[in-house]
Amino acid sequence: MKILHRRCARAGTLILAVLFGNPLSGLSAGQKNPAIQVEKNVVALMRDGVRLRADIYRPENVDKVSLILVRTPYSKDLYAEYSSFPRLASGSGYAVIVQDVRGRFASEGIFSPYDQELNDGYDSVEWAAALPFSNGKVGMQGCSYLGAVQWQAAVMNPPHLVAIFPQCTFANGRHFFFFSGAFDLSWISWLNGRVPDIKGRQGMSGAEASEEEAERQWSAHKWEWLSFLPLKEFPLLKGLCPYYYEWLDHPDDGPFWDFANVEKKHAEVAVPAYNLTGWFDDGYGQPGAIRNFSGMLRNGRTPQARQGQKLIIGPWTHCDPRSRAGGIDFGPEASVDVPGLVLRWFDHWLKGIDNGIMREPPVRYFVMGDNIWRSGSEWPPAEAEPTSFYFSSRGAANSLCGDGTLDQAKPDRQKADRFTYDPANPVTDFFFETPGPRDNRPFEARNDVLVYTSEPLPQDIEVTGDIQAEIWASSSARDTDFIVRVTDVHPSGESRNITPPLSGVIRARYRDSESNPALLDPGRVYRFVIDSMSTSHVFKKGHRIRAWITSSFFPHVDRNPNTGHAFGQDAEMVPADQTVYHDAGHPSRIVLPVIAR
Repeated sequence: MKILHRRCARAGTLILAVLFGNPLSGLSAGQKNPAIQVEKNVVALMRDGVRLRADIYRPENVDKVSLILVRTPYSKDLYAEYSSFPRLASGSGYAVIVQDVRGRFASEGIFSPYDQELNDGYDSVEWAAALPFSNGKVGMQGCSYLGAVQWQAAVMNPPHLVAIFPQCTFANGRHFFFFSGAFDLSWISWLNGRVPDIKGRQGMSGAEASEEEAERQWSAHKWEWLSFLPLKEFPLLKGLCPYYYEWLDHPDDGPFWDFANVEKKHAEVAVPAYNLTGWFDDGYGQPGAIRNFSGMLRNGRTPQARQGQKLIIGPWTHCDPRSRAGGIDFGPEASVDVPGLVLRWFDHWLKGIDNGIMREPPVRYFVMGDNIWRSGSEWPPAEAEPTSFYFSSRGAANSLCGDGTLDQAKPDRQKADRFTYDPANPVTDFFFETPGPRDNRPFEARNDVLVYTSEPLPQDIEVTGDIQAEIWASSSARDTDFIVRVTDVHPSGESRNITPPLSGVIRARYRDSESNPALLDPGRVYRFVIDSMSTSHVFKKGHRIRAWITSSFFPHVDRNPNTGHAFGQDAEMVPADQTVYHDAGHPSRIVLPVIAR
């Protein structure tokens, strides 16, 4: 099996297929299978002379058709092998163009992830629109990287791009490469999957340049690689992926990251977009879809672009819109025929068919716990009432066995809670490659995790919207991390997360600004606001609400070495003594968006 992308690298053939366009969808009942013409390795010339190659699937004996462009770093040939979408869409009267991006597989050039996709996206759209069988209307669709390239083309405003359908992708590099200042270590596995093609282009051959060997090496060495320090000296990618080290050289927000800052350029985007994500998507997908949707509603370039935004959020993991996530079955209604939805979207925007899709509410989300779909006009829902749940204890909230509670009553005089964060012994997710909701008690059993739990609920509580944590804390370190997780504690004791692992993270030096970091004064109390946590979840009667706090969640993000030194240069790690306050002057809390029932 090929190593494809970040957290689906080992999720099996079905996930590969879903990433490439859901092979479970075929022609609808009674629809004839039309003759399809396939052209291989059609060249698109970029503005700098580099030739990108694409395969084109289109119906025979049709003069002019609308086009759907798919741009992938994962091989156009593999896309055709695992996805029914090219033939499904061409059978519905579209030409589907599947293109290898620059520096990947059949395309020329040097691969520079995402940075290259602005100009190449524009040029590819305009090249497609000028093909002899094109009617001049181009749409784009795809998930993850295949979603990002749509936004990066759209911000360049190519004249013939009409609509896009981006799935599970980012709005800003600050919720993609770094998360509130903490580096996402899954880039190591993702780039390891890109290395074989890079090696082949450098003249290497045999096992050294094979994808099978890359996967074997990952299985054998992943913990060694993920633990390697200093980050900037990681040897695996030297001479192969220079951009990795460039990312590490730019831990602060600033002009370097403009290539990945979609939301900064919403005012340049003139196309409608149907945004898709899941409650358990990779950490960037959920804020990406929500922020792109909301930002385009406010700032899109034209009235049509502003009014043409859609958002759908299911109980899904990354690029996997099925009913099961993390071993939990949310019922048959939870799955969505994404290719069918994509075609409805383009039937409206590219073919002008009045199929009702734009009369449907712009937001559709799945309410976990009740396991039903709900529609609305905005996100978050206006009826959500911010409701505070305060941390409380007698000074010993450490672990499941501690005395931490969660209550709506504001605390008065209380002893603070303390723990020691040792980056040499971080809170570790040994099943980090398996996404979705699961039992968090192995993390909560540690003494370097503060656990706050409500009493059993007397009635259902629906939480729909954006969760925020306000933590009053001090540290013995000049810099450190704080991480908050919210879970649903079942009567059995099982404690299930309701958000992805990379939500709820903050690196202390970025508490006020990601472009102007400021180190801590050891021992001084600071207020940390942690957001980018969204959900729609019903805590059932008899269940309990839990929030836990720690300072590491390895290997989802890098370990803060607590030194306060420049990012990525430390092999040295020092423990930090952390104090979390919850008294009248320092009311640490989580704020849940509660929907009255």
